[in-house]
Amino acid sequence: MPDDLIELSAHHALCVHGFRGMGYSEGFVASLAGIVARLRDEPGIRVRVRVGSDAVCRACPSLSAGGCLRYGQSVVRQDARVAQVLGVESGEEMSWDDLRTRVRDRVAPGDLADLCGGCPWLGYGVCAEGIAELREGKPLRGAPDT
Repeated sequence: MPDDLIELSAHHALCVHGFRGMGYSEGFVASLAGIVARLRDEPGIRVRVRVGSDAVCRACPSLSAGGCLRYGQSVVRQDARVAQVLGVESGEEMSWDDLRTRVRDRVAPGDLADLCGGCPWLGYGVCAEGIAELREGKPLRGAPDT
């Protein structure tokens, strides 16, 4: 995969706004911090939207050859729902700035309960906070030390 392209699942296009340095392992957190920093610092970077595993998943200890061991097919269904809301197809490429604009225009903090129901990170409130900040025009925040 080219260095100027990031594969990002549809639901991770929402998650990155709430990333505050928490995750499934140190390696996962470090990898996601790097992805979020690139998205923040290179808004024109190309992203390939996915329904299924992506660049974020590659560092997750729950990823297996058969998919996600932790969430199974529920995460694929979540990606499909979010992709539909964003009006994107799996495999579609666009700039991060364009995808971010779709998230801003089509997802409100209150939508996350439906779109992300069952996600353990939802209860922390950081995702809703991140989407609210996006809608207020604030930049992507990222982990505290990035």
